Amino acid sequence: MANWYVKRGSQVAGPLTRERLNQLAAEGKVQKTDLVREGEEGEFHPASDVNDLFTGSESPAWDEFEAGPETQPQPSHAAPKKSNTTLIVILAVIGVGGIFMVMVLVALLLPAVEQAREAARRSTSKNNLKQIGLALHNYHDMYRQFPVGGTFDKAGQPQHSWATQLLPYLDHKTLYEQINFDQPWTAADNREPFKTRLHVLQSPGMPYDFTEAEGDAAGYKPAHYAANSRVLSANSGMDLRKIKDGTSNTILAGEVRSGIKAWGDPTNFRDPTEGINRNPRGFGSKFKGGTHVLLGDGSVRFLSEDIDPGVLK
Repeated sequence: MANWYVKRGSQVAGPLTRERLNQLAAEGKVQKTDLVREGEEGEFHPASDVNDLFTGSESPAWDEFEAGPETQPQPSHAAPKKSNTTLIVILAVIGVGGIFMVMVLVALLLPAVEQAREAARRSTSKNNLKQIGLALHNYHDMYRQFPVGGTFDKAGQPQHSWATQLLPYLDHKTLYEQINFDQPWTAADNREPFKTRLHVLQSPGMPYDFTEAEGDAAGYKPAHYAANSRVLSANSGMDLRKIKDGTSNTILAGEVRSGIKAWGDPTNFRDPTEGINRNPRGFGSKFKGGTHVLLGDGSVRFLSEDIDPGVLK
């Protein structure tokens, strides 16, 4: 026996036997204005066209129609949209879990990344000091002594620094030739050369320009390394023969982290007896625990900030 389907608006009921269909029509739950179809496929037709279907009175109450287990979606139409709540919950859980995992990985990787960056900065600073050491020795080979820490005229006015005298040995001969040594480094004729940034004299992790705390440097570029005032001092440059404690035990230069001076400043030297990371008159760095120093033999060592100033002397 063929199955029957009843359609009212977007709702479809069925499959129904012909006997059940007749019963619903007799109860007024199937009306003449409804559409019916005999079989699983085919088009719907007005219920009034079905022979012997309506024998009783009609009822306008569709909500009394028995949908129950016999009601199913129309096969030829799209199924009703299912709720996306479950999918949204699953995606939310996955998203939150993913974010948490990323946060954990970042927390684990950050120390390693920072350690790698710190190691790279240390390596660059050590290499800068080695280049300065090579330049000092090349200067010594030429003049039989190291450059003076800073030149001062007869009136005691500062003229030029040890770093300026090393320019030809730091691959900056052209810059060296632009400087008028008959004028102090702060003279108007010399302003532009000393506004040149020298990467070999700048430590990574330190500002490439002067900060407000360091005062107005008139556009001059800083040096993050200073000479040992006990070897390279005012109008005095020591030669290797006068280093009695041995070149491997004598500091020539080192890192500085405060009281920064311009690389052209003739007063850019420090006294190691002031200790490490203790005050602006001594050596120091941004690296944890100590600072790098250049020794007379050209080697670079990392000195602890806990070292006895007497040993440094």
